[in-house]
Amino acid sequence: MDAPRYPFRPIHSIRALALALGESEQLLERLAARADRMYRHVPQEKKVKPGKPPETRDTYDAHEPLKRVQRKLVDRILSKAKFPSYLHGGIKDRKSPRSIHSNAAVHAGARFVILQDIQNFYPSISKRHVDALFRQLFGFGASVAALLSSICTREDSTPQGASTSGYIANLVFWDVEPKIVKDLLGRGFQYSRFADDITISCGRKPSSDELTNIVSTITGMLAAKGCHQKRTKLHMRVRGQGIEAEDATFQPITVTGLSVFNSSPSLTKLERKRIRSAVRELEVMSDSRSDWAELDAMYHRAMGRVGRLLACGHPDGEALKARLNAVKRSYQTPLLERYQQAITAVLAAEANSLAEALPGASQATEYDGPLPWD
Repeated sequence: MDAPRYPFRPIHSIRALALALGESEQLLERLAARADRMYRHVPQEKKVKPGKPPETRDTYDAHEPLKRVQRKLVDRILSKAKFPSYLHGGIKDRKSPRSIHSNAAVHAGARFVILQDIQNFYPSISKRHVDALFRQLFGFGASVAALLSSICTREDSTPQGASTSGYIANLVFWDVEPKIVKDLLGRGFQYSRFADDITISCGRKPSSDELTNIVSTITGMLAAKGCHQKRTKLHMRVRGQGIEAEDATFQPITVTGLSVFNSSPSLTKLERKRIRSAVRELEVMSDSRSDWAELDAMYHRAMGRVGRLLACGHPDGEALKARLNAVKRSYQTPLLERYQQAITAVLAAEANSLAEALPGASQATEYDGPLPWD
């Protein structure tokens, strides 16, 4: 059965954990005790329908040294777990690369698609479930699991934005999800999960009893870990049916933003048009902005969207990427010019220091009396 597993020796003591992370036992214990107060709140705006009040998503950025320890925990422990093929979000896997494209490819060409979303996923993962994850999946000792669950949570929940949270979100259903996936595959369905997005598809139209069973089974899986399904994002569609968008129009079914209508995932025509518009907008804005800092966020947003074209192998991807990088290069000072500017600044600073050090230099410049030869 395709399931998460940890193929290395378990860690049973705080001392062994400290050695594995290259940190002192005292620091780890202090961080575990104070982790709740070591985050910066970074609210992110959500997309809302026109006319509705703005909404924000609560994300958190860990302060040092908690951030450093969390990164080490990811690099040396969490990322070493073996992730099943049905998980696609935020997993580094050279043998089997995971992305929005690999997630959508599972369902490409399907006749029937079920889209489900987990409501408030990260805040719903409690410290208790993180502790159980380290004890049962990783096999760590109770004291180690308790310490790590404190380092990875904030106020009894998993903070969205922390480097450890994505891995915990992938692994939290480790003991219930594999059995469900195996059962679905045996009945001719395909299953994938990208963070909080669950997609199930098949090459035929399921009966109403099958659909009821699938929805109730997923609901039970979520409830086992304190999570709930977002009813407003539960969609069941036959191939060719659309989903009502924010502007009251009907858009094609997409899985993690990619159309699965054809045999391979692709972006819709509307999304490709929006990506080209985003690149053009940056080019136009660059004509009236002298400081790159004003355009940096827009550049990264546009590049992220172009990355979706690249993931699909669309021919426009490389061309649009080149246009974005051309705008960025136009704001970068050539290396030789930067050296010349730095040398000029150093020489000017030395000249000022020398002028201040010479006795009477300042008075000489201000002398207003008769000169000796007058």
